[in-house]
Amino acid sequence: MAGTQVSTATGTHGAIKNTYDYVIIGGGTAGLTVGDRLSESGKCKKLSTPSIRRVSSLTTFQEPEGYRQGQTTYNITSAPSPGLNNRTFQVDVGCIVGGSSAINGRIFQRGTAKDYEIWDELGGIGNKSTWNWENLLGYFKKGITLTPPKPEIPAAFDVRYDTQYWGHNTSNHSIFATFGNLIKPSVFPMHEAIKKFPGIELSPDGGSGQHGMYYYMTSSDPHTGRRSYSRTGHWDGLNRTNYDLLVATRVNKIVFERGTAVGVQITPRGGDRRFSSIVRARKEVILAAGSLHTPQILQLSGIGPANLLKRAKIPVEVDLPGVGSNFQDHAFIPEVSFRWGTAPLTPFSLTNTTIIPDGLGGISLGVSIPLPVVSPGGFSSIASRFETQDPAAYLPKGTHATVIEGYLQQKRIYAREMRLRSFSALRFSVTGEPSFQPINIHPVSRGTVYIDPDAAPETEPIVDYRAASNPIDIDIAVAEIKFLRQLMTTGELAQYNATELAPGSEYDTDEKLGAWVRGKIIPSVYHPVGTTPKMPRERGGVVGEDLLVYGVKRLSVVDASIMPTIVAATTSMSVYAIAEKAADLIKARQ
Repeated sequence: MAGTQVSTATGTHGAIKNTYDYVIIGGGTAGLTVGDRLSESGKCKKLSTPSIRRVSSLTTFQEPEGYRQGQTTYNITSAPSPGLNNRTFQVDVGCIVGGSSAINGRIFQRGTAKDYEIWDELGGIGNKSTWNWENLLGYFKKGITLTPPKPEIPAAFDVRYDTQYWGHNTSNHSIFATFGNLIKPSVFPMHEAIKKFPGIELSPDGGSGQHGMYYYMTSSDPHTGRRSYSRTGHWDGLNRTNYDLLVATRVNKIVFERGTAVGVQITPRGGDRRFSSIVRARKEVILAAGSLHTPQILQLSGIGPANLLKRAKIPVEVDLPGVGSNFQDHAFIPEVSFRWGTAPLTPFSLTNTTIIPDGLGGISLGVSIPLPVVSPGGFSSIASRFETQDPAAYLPKGTHATVIEGYLQQKRIYAREMRLRSFSALRFSVTGEPSFQPINIHPVSRGTVYIDPDAAPETEPIVDYRAASNPIDIDIAVAEIKFLRQLMTTGELAQYNATELAPGSEYDTDEKLGAWVRGKIIPSVYHPVGTTPKMPRERGGVVGEDLLVYGVKRLSVVDASIMPTIVAATTSMSVYAIAEKAADLIKARQ
């Protein structure tokens, strides 16, 4: 994604050079971060090639960020999910400079330390891996600057943070994790009740690697209140002569010569492939197109499951079965709700707090809970059922043996961690209202993202969540509902005599609840990961510890698709850390 000058991006390729040191495919969260870091010395020439719908001069390019379905997102509908009554779902990822960081809900979180230790373990090289919490924390700190909460917020709310987990770059050229300026008073009674619930911990900081209950930040610029994202932090204002950004362009495929990636074939978005051109890379081609389009581009380039490529009449460059497998996202139930009999009272001193509006919005409270707390009497049984499964039985028919082996390793780790308190199972936000959207934060079902072998190459890939294809995810969803029932009707909240509205008291068995959730679960919180996993090749991996693609030279992947397992958090902050580390890996091998 680097070049020698800022392109005017007029829809032609006249301002783009024929050759760069690096060509980065994708101008989103990861791509712009890596492009910034590789070009900051001024020595390397880089080209970033996001596929953006609109075309205009970058000198006046002011396309507003934010979610606008079909305008700032790709227009993709998922395959039907048999485990969810054959429903289909809108699949939204960013189609704009900044990618999904430009359209997301700004909720900015890290996973637990255990999440990243699992990445380390799945790497399969023992204590030699650097993909762990300790190492990644340095990259979280490098890329993310904390904006502390306002001192005017009453101490009773107990907003905790610790600056040791955050960077301290105060310039505008940063990605900001910002506390808002106001907490809803109605959150206080819920906060007090939840912290007294057995097994729920209070995290010292949402970025500490220890979850529980904590207030989380948003990706907002503390100076303006506007979105802080990869474009504002890693593109706007750089004006580097060695860094070009080409928009409104589709990458058709990666060009190989004798097993080495030497460039990319590109076409103006919506244009005829017959009028494509090639941009060459002297040092490396870097894939940062995201968890849906990175595997698609690899497959169109001849890297992927050989049987799929042959059906699509694509010459096989590398038979790599893991490309497009291992697809994960966070699934959630849209509403588990109650009605207060008697509304909780909030101390008057907390309802009369005035904070001057500064555009930063409110502070949100979240809870992340391990399975032994969610289901004290059932967690061991759930873990045991999962542990004894035949992994092939819950993957697509015909799944390659190496991919099955990779899932077997994930299953072994997950079954172990389900029994412990360092691994989150349930996440929900606390608004002060008796309504929840419980998230299965570590689903065990695995989906796929594959090209349609019978469709034109520019057709969007087939996104198959395969949500609830593993019945353990239904077991966990049922346990989540039962936990929320207990939370609302026992302990500190029992005095308020809540009545359940959804699903309702008539759903009084696990079987009834399971049938209800199959009709309600949404399989995505727009956190797609995992489709080119960083695992050993013999375990279905696509990239190694160095993020280089197996079987070819000078081709790497630097986005969310390398996550072997999803984290217990929104994913954008982890993608920034991946990209920061990736940039160092790339520079070290040149």
